[in-house]
Amino acid sequence: MTGDTVEDPRILLQKRPGMAEISARYRQMQQRLRDRLDHEFGPLSWSMSAPVSRSGCTEFPDVADAESWVLESWKSPGNLPDEHWLRAVEIIRHITGEYGFGEPEIIVDRSGDHEITANDEYGAVYQFGTARNTVLMVTTGCHLVER
Repeated sequence: MTGDTVEDPRILLQKRPGMAEISARYRQMQQRLRDRLDHEFGPLSWSMSAPVSRSGCTEFPDVADAESWVLESWKSPGNLPDEHWLRAVEIIRHITGEYGFGEPEIIVDRSGDHEITANDEYGAVYQFGTARNTVLMVTTGCHLVER
């Protein structure tokens, strides 16, 4: 809404980066996170645990060429020891902050099992956690897909 009028969803989406641009940016962020965590706590054996999946946007259901993607998910076998968790969160906070994500929110915080998440201005969300495996996942917000 702007004043008393409702903005056209397509106009709102056109103000956002397209899916190709934003997904490249989030992939770069994921790579930087993996590299930094590997440097600090590694070697970590990161591997893709799930390919990209695409879906329509719940935020803009009537815009056919708007999608939300779950980007490639990553995992490394084993967990980060509890004594390294706060440093890992500091690294995640710093790097994701450079990409516009807010302060991490704690999902799980118990011995041997930790998970955080945060959102950016476009509704993207990352999840980072460590338990049996250390995992990193990013889901985009709604963006126009170039066809």
